[in-house]
Amino acid sequence: MPISKAVDTLHTVETPEGALLQIAVAGPVIRGMAWLIDGTIRTVILFILGMIAGGTADGADNGYAFFGIFLIAQFLLNWFYSTAFEAMTGTTPGKKAFGLWVVHDNATPITLSGALIRNFLRVVDSLPFFYMVGLTCMMFDNRFRRLGDLAAGTLVIYRDQAATPSTFSHQVSSPPPEWLSREQRQSIVDFAERSSNLSAERQMELASVLSHLIEDNEDPVHTLKSWAQWILRGQSDAQSAGI
Repeated sequence: MPISKAVDTLHTVETPEGALLQIAVAGPVIRGMAWLIDGTIRTVILFILGMIAGGTADGADNGYAFFGIFLIAQFLLNWFYSTAFEAMTGTTPGKKAFGLWVVHDNATPITLSGALIRNFLRVVDSLPFFYMVGLTCMMFDNRFRRLGDLAAGTLVIYRDQAATPSTFSHQVSSPPPEWLSREQRQSIVDFAERSSNLSAERQMELASVLSHLIEDNEDPVHTLKSWAQWILRGQSDAQSAGI
């Protein structure tokens, strides 16, 4: 069993190859800020088009024509601005400013159909005003999904950053039992990487959680650390380092 469970917005996805990916889901505050940026961009575009339409309308017929173009542009921006950006790049300028990307809930890139569904249902999420339906839905969902996300099977996540290599090192490396599950191996590594910030008493307390995996005559802290060294470095790295 895991030694500890992080309280955060991480969502775990298992790939077809059996690897576990953890992605950080974006909450309503940061998404609201991204929405304000995208809304500002749309407003500026419409303002420029309005100025052009007003400045070039020297007659009634021209005025009606440019007003019609303005309405078409407003329709396209409201319905297809986010859809086009997300389908082509996975994000919008506003989301990109905060390092946010839209993916499917299995961590694969969003498709055109997914972008269409999540953005066309935005009109429902915006009801009755100020996105109250969408916000309420997000507050009751542990992955902060609005109705559009639920229908499209999408998530708004933080862009993955390069993983920081583990700095844990132990003087002894020994292979763990082959029958250990993936979760148990991850718990061992988590314990070892945290151990430098823990007192000896706290290390022994946490190691006792996995004591049922260790023989009675072995030091649980030392054994778990040696297993973690093997899991992180492998037998060849341990031997090349003279461990």
